[in-house]
Amino acid sequence: MERTERFCKIEMLIRSRGCVSFADLMDELAVSRATLKRDLDHLRTRMDAAIVYDRDRNGYRFETVGRNGRRSFTAESPGVWFNEREIHALLTMHQLLDGLGVNGSMGRHLQPLLDKLNGMLGTSESEARELTRRVRVVAPAHRPVRGRHFERLASAVLERRRLRLTVEGDAGARDRDRVVSPMRLVHEEGIWFLDSWDHEDEALCRIALPSVRTVQLLEARAKEVSMRVIEAELDAALHRA
Repeated sequence: MERTERFCKIEMLIRSRGCVSFADLMDELAVSRATLKRDLDHLRTRMDAAIVYDRDRNGYRFETVGRNGRRSFTAESPGVWFNEREIHALLTMHQLLDGLGVNGSMGRHLQPLLDKLNGMLGTSESEARELTRRVRVVAPAHRPVRGRHFERLASAVLERRRLRLTVEGDAGARDRDRVVSPMRLVHEEGIWFLDSWDHEDEALCRIALPSVRTVQLLEARAKEVSMRVIEAELDAALHRA
């Protein structure tokens, strides 16, 4: 269990039970005595969590007022200990899943994932909803892929089969037919790309999927290119751009 997840669980246990013994916290988190001591110390000294030891009840609870005289953020709002990368990842996943909706055929698969994310973002549905309103991640404009193209492209990547694509020309140029060996799908700034080996140019290329007009799945096996080579050539070129 990662440290951030342990922090969430400590807060949820104390919040739900009111007071939790050191032994129970160790059992619930499945950590050593030293690790739990470090976690509690970090929460109290670095995150200003108003966690106190209650001698009469032999356990840890939240106090109403923090050491600085203000109410503890930890006792009031969820997720305050997430760092920049963690909160961005959690909220991005939440927005992506929420955007797909849970009423369609994928609903029964998506709902457990959303429930899991809500549990990480807050100890109640209202708290998770409040955090998603207070911290907003604005995604780039999405450029959709035509029709059933994405399904065929993804199948070709996984099945290692070649494709014949019709790709729109740049700046008024004629459309071009290309036979490619698909290597991987990449999502960058709201656009899906297909990293491929172009059999006419005999070179690696990155094709923006919104520019693909037609997709034909071929029987021929895809050419194999080392992922290390693909990353070195295509990812490096993207970072230089």
